[in-house]
Amino acid sequence: MFAALHAPGAGARAEEIVSLARAFTPRVETARPDLVVLSLAGLGRLWKDPAELGRALLADAAGRGFADARVAIALSRTAACTLALAKAGLTLVAPGGEAEALAPLPLRCLELDDETRRALELWGVRTLGELQRLPAVGLSQRLGQHGPRLRRRARGEDERPLAPEAAPDVFEASLDVEWPVEGLEPLSFLLARVLDALCRGLRARGRKAIELTLALSLADGRRDERALRMAAPSAEPKAWRALLLLDLEARPPGAAALGVHVKALPTPARAVQFSLLDPAQPAPERLAETLARLAPFTASGRAGAPQLRDSHRPDAFVLGPFAPGPLDAARRIRAPLWAKAALRALRPPVAAEVAQERGAPVRVDSAVVRGAVSDRAGPWRASGDWWDQAWSREEWDVAVAGGVWRIFRDTLRGGWYVEGELD
Repeated sequence: MFAALHAPGAGARAEEIVSLARAFTPRVETARPDLVVLSLAGLGRLWKDPAELGRALLADAAGRGFADARVAIALSRTAACTLALAKAGLTLVAPGGEAEALAPLPLRCLELDDETRRALELWGVRTLGELQRLPAVGLSQRLGQHGPRLRRRARGEDERPLAPEAAPDVFEASLDVEWPVEGLEPLSFLLARVLDALCRGLRARGRKAIELTLALSLADGRRDERALRMAAPSAEPKAWRALLLLDLEARPPGAAALGVHVKALPTPARAVQFSLLDPAQPAPERLAETLARLAPFTASGRAGAPQLRDSHRPDAFVLGPFAPGPLDAARRIRAPLWAKAALRALRPPVAAEVAQERGAPVRVDSAVVRGAVSDRAGPWRASGDWWDQAWSREEWDVAVAGGVWRIFRDTLRGGWYVEGELD
């Protein structure tokens, strides 16, 4: 059997309606923002009869502010939904009496489109009972496949089984203390307890946390909240505790703590297959912890991983979160030869004196490299950003003193620079 719970005008509180239904059974489907369907299978031991269950649903709905809630219980899901939308209070339908219970209802209870409704009204159909008595073959000839489907809905026949929705996984842990806790060392013991419980729940469901939110209830009445994101999902309490303590050390809460609350943003655990041929990779948790320890020693915005910008400007990049991906051995092997050359960039570029013959460099003198050019490739010319800060370059790769260097001439300023060494 099925129970349909309808709360008129509760679209903005749809989550609360679903939460109310899940208090009775986990098998709940949302038909509309204000209408949910509950499967009553297996609830016979908890409720003596369907009427008692229906009254309990109405009482809980009234306690949550849904005074106009409606409940209908029937053997089919379609009949329960239609009756809950049409009749106030509690409606009980005996097994096999779905068509009879729906027969007096007006045609508008099926929520038809205007064209179909006008066609049925022209035929003299005003109630679901009159629609039930129409022949299925005639409806199919005049309305297509939609006609017999309407007749089955009017009789309360289900076209598909209930599709229960999985309850969202919420991973939270809290701990309150009687006396204020000051200092990082005693606070770390509280964090260890809540993080152990939180990560245990994550591992039990095969999940990891990509982000953690820490909320401290302070003795002065304030609430200190902070969110930390790791480079890779983790369910290791020691790694999360280290990150939280480093953040608390960098940004102290300013008062003693009376309570600790942590909430995880879960993500499916990654399945990693290790290879005997690839080099071992460091644990992502350790990389994130190391980066967090380095952050206090750098200026703001100077810790992270470089990401190329969508620009033609040479060496244009921004710093983003440090999240290295897995090694792709196949892609590494198929890489062309030129992709294996790395530029050890000098920031800022080093000024140089370059002698030229017929427009090509023949000697480079700078603080990092000095000597005659034995071989060269270029030039590669580029310019752009005339609307902001114009730039124009002429780049060369030159072999000098046993190495290959990238030099360029700033055509706007008329100077030469050493950009880096090609390795």
